[in-house]
Amino acid sequence: MKKLQAAVIATFVTAGAALSSSAHAALDAAQVTAIQTEVLGDVSTAVGAGFAVLAVSLASSIGFSLVGRFISKGANGG
Repeated sequence: MKKLQAAVIATFVTAGAALSSSAHAALDAAQVTAIQTEVLGDVSTAVGAGFAVLAVSLASSIGFSLVGRFISKGANGG
């Protein structure tokens, strides 16, 4: 009788462990998806800011180059 009780208990414990691990796996997948969404949002924000800084830097460089040429031509009379 005790062997039968031990077998039944072992079966329930094994089934409980399997169900528990699959529930944790589903929870982990949901957490991974949430983290992935947050990271992608942060990356897109950083990329947008990077392009804005690049545009300002490039515009400043082009602007100073044009001003330098304008001054050079004016100084040389041409």
